[in-house]
Amino acid sequence: ASAINWTGDIESPTNPNWAVQVYQRQRSCSMQKLFMALSLLSALLFAQIPELIQQYRQRIGGAADELNVIVRNFDEDSRRSGFDRAGAFGLMKKNPERLVREQGQRMEDYTGRLERLNSQQSVLANGVTLAAVLSVAFDYDAQIMSQARAAFTPAFPLTLTSVIFAIIGFILCYGPLLLLSSIFGSRERARA
Repeated sequence: ASAINWTGDIESPTNPNWAVQVYQRQRSCSMQKLFMALSLLSALLFAQIPELIQQYRQRIGGAADELNVIVRNFDEDSRRSGFDRAGAFGLMKKNPERLVREQGQRMEDYTGRLERLNSQQSVLANGVTLAAVLSVAFDYDAQIMSQARAAFTPAFPLTLTSVIFAIIGFILCYGPLLLLSSIFGSRERARA
């Protein structure tokens, strides 16, 4: 008795490799389903990136505005005392009072953070681009990102940008899995 399988090949119990071939086909189908599920999950996660970046972008503006006021007040106070920003920092670092030294260090940290936020704001001004994603991924402000994550509610947005990110997420997951599967599958077929 022979049977015709889903590919049209005749499977015969008299064929010594028949059971192995059936097992390999079933395993291949199971792996394809697993790859598809993982890739769809990846697509769903990647679709969230534009909304998270939007949340981050909104918060970065507020933080930059706040720091601008603080740094501007410091610069005005420094100028009234006859110093530029660097001179005021130098004076505060040399001060014997610990409080003044720590305030000087804090102001230096504020100005550095403000420069980073302004740089990110200019990158994010063009929307969700590759540069914006990389900027946020590798040089995000921890406090702002924490606030953005707390306010973020996952959903499946249907904006063009989100759909593009979902496709990218799917391909970035499915492609390598398919490649690895074909590499390891060809090794197994070579051994059989």
